[in-house]
Amino acid sequence: MNDIVQVISAVGFPIVAALGCGFFVKWQYEQNMKQNEELRKEHKEEVSKMTEALNNNTIALQKLIDKLDK
Repeated sequence: MNDIVQVISAVGFPIVAALGCGFFVKWQYEQNMKQNEELRKEHKEEVSKMTEALNNNTIALQKLIDKLDK
């Protein structure tokens, strides 16, 4: 705590506050990027499952059409 007071005394409060805000923005950005990466992975899995289901439905519909044509 004493170190922080010495830094504020040496360079001034506005500079220390600006640096603190900068570090917070950087930290927040990194957290946001991690969360976005997790969401991207989840979305990719969901789309893959949906594509598989759609392909299975297409095959089932084609079989029904083939039976109706006979």
